[in-house]
Amino acid sequence: ISIGAHDLARLPQSVTGRRIGYVGAHTHLHNASIGENLLYGLKHLPVEPDALAADMEADADARIDARAEAKLSGNSPYDYAADWIDYAAAGVAGPDEIPARLIAALRVVKMDEDVYGIGLRGCMNPSEHPKIAEKILQARATMRDRTRDAPIAALVERFEKDRYNGNATVGENLLFGAPLDDRFDMDRLAEHSYVRRILDRTGLTDDFVTIGLRVAETMVELFADLPPNHEFFQQYSFISAEELPDYRQIIDQAARGTELSDENRLRLLSLPFMLITDRHRLGLIDGPMQERILAARHAFADGLPPELADSIAFFDEEKYNPAATIQDNILFGKLAHGQAYGARKIGALVREVVESLGLRDTVIEIGLRASVGIGGSRLSIPQRQKLALGRAVLKRPDILIVNEAAEVFDQRTQERILENLLVERQGQGLVWVMNRIVGAEHFDQIVVMEDGKVAEQGSFKSLAENGKTLNTLLQVA
Repeated sequence: ISIGAHDLARLPQSVTGRRIGYVGAHTHLHNASIGENLLYGLKHLPVEPDALAADMEADADARIDARAEAKLSGNSPYDYAADWIDYAAAGVAGPDEIPARLIAALRVVKMDEDVYGIGLRGCMNPSEHPKIAEKILQARATMRDRTRDAPIAALVERFEKDRYNGNATVGENLLFGAPLDDRFDMDRLAEHSYVRRILDRTGLTDDFVTIGLRVAETMVELFADLPPNHEFFQQYSFISAEELPDYRQIIDQAARGTELSDENRLRLLSLPFMLITDRHRLGLIDGPMQERILAARHAFADGLPPELADSIAFFDEEKYNPAATIQDNILFGKLAHGQAYGARKIGALVREVVESLGLRDTVIEIGLRASVGIGGSRLSIPQRQKLALGRAVLKRPDILIVNEAAEVFDQRTQERILENLLVERQGQGLVWVMNRIVGAEHFDQIVVMEDGKVAEQGSFKSLAENGKTLNTLLQVA
């Protein structure tokens, strides 16, 4: 394969790695953030003076040892902590311009909406970004005004200190805040000694055990006959398939009047914290019980020990909550369950408010910090492919090869991404390998393969008029 006068097989990787972009049907993502995965294709060599040498300037022996160890282990002798990003390749002057360039690349591959949604579900430290926090509080005030009147008012139940929120869990209602660390684990509140003291002090412990027993009976009745790997367990059950036999045993003991062990009481006590009154509609958290939970809420906040004071960010109408998501900070409440298209309507309203305050790109930047998980496990397959395409677009290669990487998208998405790439890559090479014929008319040269061989090649017009194989494929498409 020759590119101009150059044999591709003879070109060094330092050239091909920079000047050719390749995205295949299966991409590899590192267990890092979305932004770090996008930038990975720009990392060839440190662009700063060797930070390792600077750190060890006073100790030449340490520097020599570090180099020797890297060589023996087969690792790079360069400092991994240095700045490796080739800003010129991305078309920017420095790190300050990178966020805008990342967002532009996401738009080309139609992933900006995905990362915007991830950003809304992300958190931000207001002390590090006070101006952004101030704007989000403005968005909260605007949303409060916009959701004040019916029918929008019915779609969000706002947080109020002296009112039970039927669309939040019992645990959230008790804390009336969000944990800042793992000292208060929302999934294990019943095990926390301070929470237990509050339940005892307000007389809720035995009632919560009774409610937990009713919840367990309902779960066992609903899910007993389902296979262990059924999706309903993850979506609707408070109890895993593996735990069902244990809870059935506890139910049988209670029915016989056998005194439950402390361990079994704790297991039942943990279940009510997960209940959402307006979603689960089991009738177990009635009006009087809600009033008692509100009393426990106030007791919890008033008696919080000093050593736990920095473990929870309580909800405050006038303050940004660092432990809550961006969306929850804007809504300052919970989406109402059971409202037709409620999430869609509120999502559109949040978008309108966010864009009016110029916050959309900021939300995307927060989304860029989200981890993709091991092998990209936290992203869908189409999102992984979009991320791989964005990574290739970002480094602006002379030739971009997209080898069946768009096959996971529906035809409309394929068309839109291709249209964007053709605009983005004017004056540069684009090789688009596909099984389904999408947008072939936009390319200067078409090569049709059959049984591993070139069946025909030429312009789209000539092959559409005279080519047999392409015409057959077009008819199938």
